[in-house]
Amino acid sequence: FRDKYWRHGSICEDYSKISCPVLLIGGFSDLYNSSIFRLINQLECPKRAILGPWGHQWPDDAYPGPQIGFLQELVQWLDYYIKGIDNGYGNKQILSVFQLHPNIDELHSIVKERKGKWIHFNSLPSYPYEHFQRNDHLIYKNQQIDTKQIQYYLSFQRLTTEFILNDLNPNKISFLSPQETGLSSGNLLGLGFIDKPDHPTDQREDDGRSLCFESLPLHHDYELFGFPFVKLNLSSNSKNGLICVRLCMIEEKSSSSILISRGILNLTHYKSHEHPQQLNVDEIYNVEVTLSGVCVCLPTGCRLRLSLSTSYWPIVWPSSQLSTLTIHFNEISPCILTLPCLNDQYLTSDDLGFPEICQGIPIKQLRDSSINRFRMLDEINELITLKINEDDGSIEYPDGLIWDETSESIYEIKKNDPQSARIEIKRYIKYYFQDQSSIKVDIQTKSIMFSQQSPSTFQIIHQLNIHNKDQLFFKNDWNLTFPRICN
Repeated sequence: FRDKYWRHGSICEDYSKISCPVLLIGGFSDLYNSSIFRLINQLECPKRAILGPWGHQWPDDAYPGPQIGFLQELVQWLDYYIKGIDNGYGNKQILSVFQLHPNIDELHSIVKERKGKWIHFNSLPSYPYEHFQRNDHLIYKNQQIDTKQIQYYLSFQRLTTEFILNDLNPNKISFLSPQETGLSSGNLLGLGFIDKPDHPTDQREDDGRSLCFESLPLHHDYELFGFPFVKLNLSSNSKNGLICVRLCMIEEKSSSSILISRGILNLTHYKSHEHPQQLNVDEIYNVEVTLSGVCVCLPTGCRLRLSLSTSYWPIVWPSSQLSTLTIHFNEISPCILTLPCLNDQYLTSDDLGFPEICQGIPIKQLRDSSINRFRMLDEINELITLKINEDDGSIEYPDGLIWDETSESIYEIKKNDPQSARIEIKRYIKYYFQDQSSIKVDIQTKSIMFSQQSPSTFQIIHQLNIHNKDQLFFKNDWNLTFPRICN
């Protein structure tokens, strides 16, 4: 939960403390893309943001592409703001963003390049619900893009442009997702490397474990820009609960489900991340879930699907007990999906240049990198295991130093037992000189997280072993217990 640990270093506590020029770089495959929207909207200093399709890596070398001439952009920015050279940089659009064009060719865990186009703005999308989630004292600036808000009402498994409630459509629906819901989610933090399986795959698997609402085919393109959000009337049969909301595009011909945006809310935080409180059983709560920021063109003929689930493993640790949620429909306070759409007020160009990167130091590849991602199902015990083996390869540097690194990540959970959740990550690093015996370092780490001993605590075990020349150099073990607060 949000306490002084997070507040002391959080920019959103007071954006006005930043007065120096700011250049923001982010990517839609990265975890922090939404913060780019919030920052560029709130900062009053000279600012510019570039938001591409990339993961957590420099945009001249990041995947998925297309990459840009980031070093040239940075030199221009430094020349203008640091050296005082009048090169016209201050006249650039304050936001350049890559509009994604989703398609079935990108339904793979590894995607080299996204389809789309660069668009540019001098105004910004708003983030209207940040003060509910982060900071009660936030003051909003009036510099938002003129977007039109398209609204859909949630009725019985449908998204409709008008509210519908009749004998054929019940006024409430209860749902409880299997604990493995979320296995097609990809990685929350895409690292931006070409060989990392970060990208979400076809969402139909997780849609089948979720409560879904679907629209009719679109009559024209939707250019979403900003933060979709959904208003829900929810009750829980326990004192806690989790709601994951996914907005997906259903491709016209293949019916593939393509993830567009997602938002997650621990329902005990529905009022505040700083002061969570347990739910009253069966009480109806009006909650708002803001989804991640998007810039995407949804084509004519596709359908929208809003998928609700009560779990999202392994991105989100499950609640301590099974919680069945009930969504309630009524005309006075309807459940609504709101989509921010552009009014065509933007520039298009591909003037961000091509990457210019100098040749790195020569290395000798002794073993190629590789990665495997497996799912296993123990049908008797209903245990689902996700196992990721990463081999970062072995390389030799010009001075003869050899670096070798591998890792193994295991995520386990039982279909109907949130207390069974367990994560174990091992990493092995070796570096040594082939023709010398002075340095031969072997580092092994092992981290385990679980909550099986008590529903009110998290247990974390760390082990660190360092050997030099096959002799133990350093060893430490940690066994930590943390309280689960309103979870």
